[in-house]
Amino acid sequence: MALAAEAAEGTSLFPSGLLSLGNHSKVVFVADKARRFLRVYEFENHRPRMVLEVPSDIGKIGGDKERENDHKTPVGIYFLQQKKQQPEIPFGLYGSIAFTTDYPNIFDKRDKKGGSGIWLHAVPDTVPLTRGSRGCVVVRDEIIKKLAPYVTLKETPLVIYDSVEDVKETDYDTEQKKYLAFFEEWRKAWETQDVDTYIKFYDQTFKNNQMNYSQWYNHKKKLKSMYKFIKVSLSEPLIIRNRGQVVIRTFQEYESDMHKDYGIKTIHAKYSPESGFKIIREDWEPRGRLDMKRQATEVQPPQRTTAAEKVIETQPTQ
Repeated sequence: MALAAEAAEGTSLFPSGLLSLGNHSKVVFVADKARRFLRVYEFENHRPRMVLEVPSDIGKIGGDKERENDHKTPVGIYFLQQKKQQPEIPFGLYGSIAFTTDYPNIFDKRDKKGGSGIWLHAVPDTVPLTRGSRGCVVVRDEIIKKLAPYVTLKETPLVIYDSVEDVKETDYDTEQKKYLAFFEEWRKAWETQDVDTYIKFYDQTFKNNQMNYSQWYNHKKKLKSMYKFIKVSLSEPLIIRNRGQVVIRTFQEYESDMHKDYGIKTIHAKYSPESGFKIIREDWEPRGRLDMKRQATEVQPPQRTTAAEKVIETQPTQ
């Protein structure tokens, strides 16, 4: 595989949607449908840093995925779920390794999008990367082997964009501060039990597995009457935006005079300049405190010998 240290130092351009990674994944995979590449980013000094760029293929039909068998690649924020290898998958179709995603995700289901089986997988060298897939993101087999060590199942994001928006450092910092401020204001309203301010962070279509918007509001008012205090400690979050969709994930330590727990909080929100941030779903996964500390300390990016590596490939004509 031909490798070249191509990423220029000091370009100071950052993908605007990758706002924070925290300790939740080693890297973020980013697919650009318009320019047909897959990039790998890690975070360094609280900013995304590209460590790999490779050519990729996408669905043979353009546009956002809407239904089963439309051969379109979805646009959204996904997480790699399972790793599949031979003989479970045929080499001629999927290469040596494939990773499934959680398509359709929360946003897709709300938009009533259909279909399934959107994977990140490979193809043999004899297959051109220009033929179009059935909706999956596709790379060369030698590349999927290079990507595999980066993956932590259920934690590594695959963010699929129509086109990645790269912005200058000052614009990126402004955007990042805006999202982190929202995150802190939400935490503060929760911790101070300012329920009326807290509920303003939620969309009226909010729904989790147990409650809708009104039930959630009443539940928080009930807890306020029960607890003398609460304390909410949150780790540096993962924050990813794609169009108006936002996913936030954080390690959470919650304590009151009656209850204490630890776990992972995942927030799905929508954002628009008119209405700001509105949470549409909130999920909680209990974890032991030691498990949380272990994840926070063990997640390290893979070793690199250069600031960035770009794989350059001449794609065969179809």
